[in-house]
Amino acid sequence: MSRPWYASRPPAWCRTRPAHLASLLLSAMVAIWMLLGPDAIASMQTGPRYLMLLVALWGLGAGFTHGVGLVPRHAPRAWLLGAPLSWCLLLITLVTLASSQ
Repeated sequence: MSRPWYASRPPAWCRTRPAHLASLLLSAMVAIWMLLGPDAIASMQTGPRYLMLLVALWGLGAGFTHGVGLVPRHAPRAWLLGAPLSWCLLLITLVTLASSQ
């Protein structure tokens, strides 16, 4: 019987140097965009604004964590702070920031 996806480690490509660099650059780009244009999220309605802030901050935290090279030992933490989830959250944030401008 195979282990569920969350009990196994993320794929090996997530632990390569280009993946770490991509996470760091993507996180830096979103952080700079949010710092220079905070009105993009502030102009949203109350409900989506808080959800968007949660998505953006989780993506930023996971992206910077993965970008500096931290790889958690436990599989669930590796998924929550790894490249696949952080890239998805950061791309959702970028699309939302681009559409709100």
